[in-house]
Amino acid sequence: MVFNFPAIEPGAILEYRYHRHVDSVVYIEPWYFAGPEFTLLSRMSQIVHEVATYRILCDKCPNPEPDTTPWKEGKDKGKLMTVEMRDIPAYREEELMPPLADVSPRVVFSLKALGGAEWEPLNREDNLFTDWDSVAKYARYYYQRAYKVDDVAVKQFVGGWTKGVSDQTDKQRAIFRHVQEDFQYRRFDDVIAYTRSIAEILKDKTADNEEKAVLLLAALRSIGVPANIVLVVGKDRGTLYPSFFSLAQFSHVMVAVPQPDGTALWLDPTVTYSPFGFMPWKDSGAGALYITDTGSALINLPQKDEVSRTRYQVTVKARPDGKADLEVVAEYQGEDAIEKRQELVPGSETSRTEYLQKWLKDARPGAALRSHQLEDLEAIDKPLRIKMTIEAPELVTRADELLLVRGCILDCEESNPISTGERQYPFYVGREWNDEQTVTIVPPEGMKMSQLPSPATTKSAIGTLTSSCSTQTDGSVRCVRRFVATRGRYAASEQGGIRAMYDKIVEADRNSVAFEKKTQGAGSGGR
Repeated sequence: MVFNFPAIEPGAILEYRYHRHVDSVVYIEPWYFAGPEFTLLSRMSQIVHEVATYRILCDKCPNPEPDTTPWKEGKDKGKLMTVEMRDIPAYREEELMPPLADVSPRVVFSLKALGGAEWEPLNREDNLFTDWDSVAKYARYYYQRAYKVDDVAVKQFVGGWTKGVSDQTDKQRAIFRHVQEDFQYRRFDDVIAYTRSIAEILKDKTADNEEKAVLLLAALRSIGVPANIVLVVGKDRGTLYPSFFSLAQFSHVMVAVPQPDGTALWLDPTVTYSPFGFMPWKDSGAGALYITDTGSALINLPQKDEVSRTRYQVTVKARPDGKADLEVVAEYQGEDAIEKRQELVPGSETSRTEYLQKWLKDARPGAALRSHQLEDLEAIDKPLRIKMTIEAPELVTRADELLLVRGCILDCEESNPISTGERQYPFYVGREWNDEQTVTIVPPEGMKMSQLPSPATTKSAIGTLTSSCSTQTDGSVRCVRRFVATRGRYAASEQGGIRAMYDKIVEADRNSVAFEKKTQGAGSGGR
């Protein structure tokens, strides 16, 4: 049977009901209104205890304050808090889109007070999160309770980690590395001011973001380093709202070590294989709550533009069968190296090979990995280098008497990633891209360069691409492709310019170098 609803868009959500039970009074999971299809009406109702008072964050709601009415069911009494939204666009992933919390309407609850409750962390009754200092006191209390009990066990472990090390900075470096790598990270993108005891963490060898930070703090303090806790709203999470006092805003915890010059050394133990003192992109410039033993402050972390780049050096040798033999040296630095090490370091030789094969499937579809060699894999203060030999089809084609060889080999744009449809969200480049590819094409025996592709330069609000080829004295051709994208947020109205840039990138990446047979008595140089 088919029902027709006048003036209703086909595929729209007419009614969707979802019931959930929340055990925690302090932490209620945020509710996101948008669904996979256009929604005419979305109503969220939350029953809370009659003596509970919540602060509400609903920045995209027409009425940020919920409609509150008495509620009763049997002997249970409470309050029914309701928020409505109408005509909600579907939430659909777009290329280069901002974090979910920044673009999709949601409602977040923060417990302001609970009548008759005694809050031991704050040494008071009723009122809980009334300002940022109360949030800091609450977190500090539970973190301290976790690490102060097991200070003897911490000192024993730290003694082993720093054995034979005399310099204080080197001790900090060793401690940071052990907390990063010895304890498997259990990803948890929330902060609730709760951790297991240090003894449990040391025994289990796993830790979530809060546990890693508390363990690092305890270890540093055991050698006399005055470290502090920092609650962070990562750039991958969204924006910090200064007037909404809640742990629910934060995505992870890091540690700050004050320096003599008034600055701080910022340490994020959740980013495994990052160098000591490296500021990950998700922390750079992020909003945070800095917590000391006696106070707190809402801050923005320093904006540190760490150098992150990928460089490919590729030598191409065309074969008579139309395939090409590739010799590749890939060098990764900064965030690019961290991401690769997170995949490669923990794995076996077999899993590393499988990872590189999967990477190659995306970087050059159809190519086959013949061999590989990893350099400085565990030397995290150095760039990571991967040497590979690869067999690749479809790089070489014949047209009459000409041999055509592609000038872009890895991570080439085969199609435009930006849709022609109307853009719904801003463009967001979370961290800088800096990719460079140098391709040296060795002509087959008896052939010379005939024609080079035209140089290409194209740019948009988010970045710039340059591409050019030139002949070398030995008769080979060198093609250099550079793409740089600038970190930032860009209006959806930039879609036309960004799509036009990618159209030109696709065109440039498809260009080929033409080779022809040498004439009798001709030299090997190009023209």
